[in-house]
Amino acid sequence: MYSNKNFGTALKEIIDKKRIKLRSLANKTNLNYSYFSKLKKREGHPPITTIELISDGLDIPPEYFLEYRIYKIEKILKKYPHIIDKTLNYVDSLVIKNNLKVAERKKPFTK
Repeated sequence: MYSNKNFGTALKEIIDKKRIKLRSLANKTNLNYSYFSKLKKREGHPPITTIELISDGLDIPPEYFLEYRIYKIEKILKKYPHIIDKTLNYVDSLVIKNNLKVAERKKPFTK
């Protein structure tokens, strides 16, 4: 179970889904109640350590949040830049081997 939404939206959805009160989450995490209100309204972007605290308080993996997954990917790629080359080579081989083509949109979709 992972969210691909921004932190504030994902936080609001998981809190609603788990029916957790903000005050209860604030007590579990030792974070200020009003801080959660700001995060839910997308007024802030918490540091990684705070995402980990919140995740622990919600009893979910921090990877639930897109920002945390991006942070982890960035950290790995900076530590092991050769992974990028291996990944691109793998994708290229799939394209060549399976005669695949990446879809490109010439014009934006209109409503």
